[in-house]
Amino acid sequence: MHPAPARATIAIVEDDPIVRNSLGSLIRSFGYRISLFACAEDFLDCPPAGVGCLISDVTMPGMSGLDLQVAVKARMPEIPVLLLTAFPDPRMRDRAMASGTRLFLEKPVDPDDLHAILHRILEDSETA
Repeated sequence: MHPAPARATIAIVEDDPIVRNSLGSLIRSFGYRISLFACAEDFLDCPPAGVGCLISDVTMPGMSGLDLQVAVKARMPEIPVLLLTAFPDPRMRDRAMASGTRLFLEKPVDPDDLHAILHRILEDSETA
């Protein structure tokens, strides 16, 4: 078990409330603070202070996770973005990675893998 880097907040953008709350509970159990958003627009309208990482679903009503990632990179380039999808498509993955997505993961994500990924990303951000 990795300790959570100090004061890290993970922002989660997911339109499905069950997935959003479950993912939030899981990440909170890792020792991170969480901020939950039902859509990309809500995150962009009021991003929380101290976001260490943004996790977003790809397919959502309104702005997609890919569009959110582009907006975040333009406005908050220091925030690493992880995209999650239940419908993996190699072309979508390539597009996401080319536009600056840190990781493109398939749902469901293994909890131990997600914990290790978040720890590594946040450690990298602290040393950058």
